[in-house]
Amino acid sequence: MRKWVCVPSRVALVGASPREDRPVSGIQAYLQARGFTVYPVNPAYRGASLGGVPCLGGLEDLPGPVDLVVLFLSPEKQAEALHQVRRLSPTPVVWFQPGAENPLGAENLRREGVEVVEDCILATHKRLCGKA
Repeated sequence: MRKWVCVPSRVALVGASPREDRPVSGIQAYLQARGFTVYPVNPAYRGASLGGVPCLGGLEDLPGPVDLVVLFLSPEKQAEALHQVRRLSPTPVVWFQPGAENPLGAENLRREGVEVVEDCILATHKRLCGKA
Protein backbone atom coordinates (compact mmCIF):
# COMPACT_ATOMS: atom_id res chain seq x y z
CA MET A 1 0.00 0.00 0.00
CA ARG A 2 2.95 2.32 0.63
CA LYS A 3 3.72 2.44 -3.09
CA TRP A 4 0.31 3.99 -3.73
CA VAL A 5 0.15 6.53 -0.92
CA CYS A 6 3.70 7.38 0.18
CA VAL A 7 5.08 8.29 -3.23
CA PRO A 8 3.26 11.17 -4.95
CA SER A 9 1.19 9.78 -7.76
CA ARG A 10 -1.73 10.66 -10.02
CA VAL A 11 -5.10 10.42 -8.28
CA ALA A 12 -8.66 10.82 -9.57
CA LEU A 13 -11.11 11.85 -6.84
CA VAL A 14 -14.56 10.74 -7.97
CA GLY A 15 -17.29 12.67 -6.21
CA ALA A 16 -15.25 15.87 -5.90
CA SER A 17 -17.02 18.89 -4.45
CA PRO A 18 -16.48 22.65 -4.19
CA ARG A 19 -17.82 22.53 -0.62
CA GLU A 20 -14.91 22.88 1.76
CA ASP A 21 -16.81 21.06 4.50
CA ARG A 22 -16.85 17.83 2.45
CA PRO A 23 -14.14 15.23 3.25
CA VAL A 24 -13.15 15.02 -0.42
CA SER A 25 -12.14 18.70 -0.41
CA GLY A 26 -9.86 18.27 2.59
CA ILE A 27 -8.31 15.15 1.13
CA GLN A 28 -7.73 16.89 -2.20
CA ALA A 29 -5.90 19.75 -0.45
CA TYR A 30 -3.92 17.29 1.71
CA LEU A 31 -2.75 15.24 -1.28
CA GLN A 32 -1.93 18.30 -3.39
CA ALA A 33 0.17 19.73 -0.55
CA ARG A 34 2.19 16.51 -0.59
CA GLY A 35 2.95 16.57 -4.30
CA PHE A 36 0.19 14.34 -5.65
CA THR A 37 -1.36 15.25 -9.00
CA VAL A 38 -5.08 15.31 -8.25
CA TYR A 39 -7.91 15.24 -10.78
CA PRO A 40 -11.30 16.10 -9.26
CA VAL A 41 -14.11 14.24 -11.05
CA ASN A 42 -17.79 15.12 -10.83
CA PRO A 43 -20.11 15.74 -13.81
CA ALA A 44 -22.09 18.30 -11.78
CA TYR A 45 -19.00 20.54 -11.56
CA ARG A 46 -17.37 19.84 -14.95
CA GLY A 47 -15.05 22.72 -15.80
CA ALA A 48 -15.28 24.40 -12.37
CA SER A 49 -12.04 25.01 -10.50
CA LEU A 50 -11.85 22.73 -7.47
CA GLY A 51 -8.75 23.25 -5.38
CA GLY A 52 -7.21 25.17 -8.27
CA VAL A 53 -7.74 22.28 -10.70
CA PRO A 54 -10.43 22.01 -13.41
CA CYS A 55 -13.02 19.42 -12.48
CA LEU A 56 -13.53 16.63 -14.99
CA GLY A 57 -16.93 15.28 -15.93
CA GLY A 58 -15.86 11.64 -15.84
CA LEU A 59 -12.89 9.32 -15.81
CA GLU A 60 -12.95 9.28 -19.61
CA ASP A 61 -11.85 12.95 -19.44
CA LEU A 62 -8.56 12.20 -17.67
CA PRO A 63 -5.58 13.61 -19.60
CA GLY A 64 -3.60 10.41 -19.06
CA PRO A 65 -3.23 7.38 -16.82
CA VAL A 66 -3.83 7.62 -13.07
CA ASP A 67 -2.50 5.38 -10.32
CA LEU A 68 -5.52 5.62 -8.02
CA VAL A 69 -9.24 6.21 -8.45
CA VAL A 70 -10.61 7.21 -5.06
CA LEU A 71 -14.38 6.91 -4.70
CA PHE A 72 -16.37 9.37 -2.61
CA LEU A 73 -19.72 8.16 -3.97
CA SER A 74 -22.35 6.08 -2.23
CA PRO A 75 -22.61 2.56 -3.69
CA GLU A 76 -25.87 3.32 -5.51
CA LYS A 77 -24.10 6.13 -7.43
CA GLN A 78 -20.98 4.15 -8.40
CA ALA A 79 -22.12 2.14 -11.44
CA GLU A 80 -20.91 4.60 -14.09
CA ALA A 81 -17.60 5.30 -12.34
CA LEU A 82 -16.90 1.56 -11.96
CA HIS A 83 -17.76 1.05 -15.63
CA GLN A 84 -15.36 3.84 -16.59
CA VAL A 85 -12.58 2.41 -14.37
CA ARG A 86 -12.74 -0.84 -16.32
CA ARG A 87 -12.01 1.06 -19.56
CA LEU A 88 -8.90 2.82 -18.23
CA SER A 89 -5.52 1.55 -19.31
CA PRO A 90 -3.56 0.72 -17.36
CA THR A 91 -6.23 -0.09 -14.79
CA PRO A 92 -5.67 1.96 -11.63
CA VAL A 93 -6.10 0.86 -8.04
CA VAL A 94 -9.68 1.54 -6.93
CA TRP A 95 -9.92 3.02 -3.44
CA PHE A 96 -13.27 2.93 -1.61
CA GLN A 97 -13.39 5.68 1.02
CA PRO A 98 -15.46 5.27 4.21
CA GLY A 99 -19.08 5.81 3.25
CA ALA A 100 -18.38 4.56 -0.27
CA GLU A 101 -17.93 0.93 0.74
CA ASN A 102 -19.38 -1.40 -1.85
CA PRO A 103 -18.65 -5.07 -1.05
CA LEU A 104 -20.20 -6.38 -4.27
CA GLY A 105 -18.48 -3.77 -6.45
CA ALA A 106 -15.14 -4.38 -4.74
CA GLU A 107 -15.45 -8.16 -5.08
CA ASN A 108 -16.35 -7.88 -8.78
CA LEU A 109 -13.31 -5.67 -9.40
CA ARG A 110 -11.03 -8.08 -7.54
CA ARG A 111 -12.35 -11.00 -9.60
CA GLU A 112 -11.42 -8.99 -12.70
CA GLY A 113 -7.87 -8.54 -11.38
CA VAL A 114 -8.25 -4.93 -10.24
CA GLU A 115 -6.43 -3.91 -7.05
CA VAL A 116 -8.93 -2.63 -4.48
CA VAL A 117 -8.43 -0.81 -1.17
CA GLU A 118 -11.18 -0.13 1.35
CA ASP A 119 -9.91 2.50 3.81
CA CYS A 120 -9.49 6.24 4.28
CA ILE A 121 -6.65 7.45 2.05
CA LEU A 122 -5.82 10.35 4.38
CA ALA A 123 -5.63 8.14 7.48
CA THR A 124 -3.64 5.56 5.53
CA HIS A 125 -1.15 8.18 4.35
CA LYS A 126 -0.69 9.52 7.87
CA ARG A 127 -0.30 6.01 9.31
CA LEU A 128 2.14 4.71 6.71
CA CYS A 129 3.99 7.81 5.51
CA GLY A 130 4.11 10.12 8.51
CA LYS A 131 2.10 13.23 9.28
CA ALA A 132 4.37 15.68 7.48
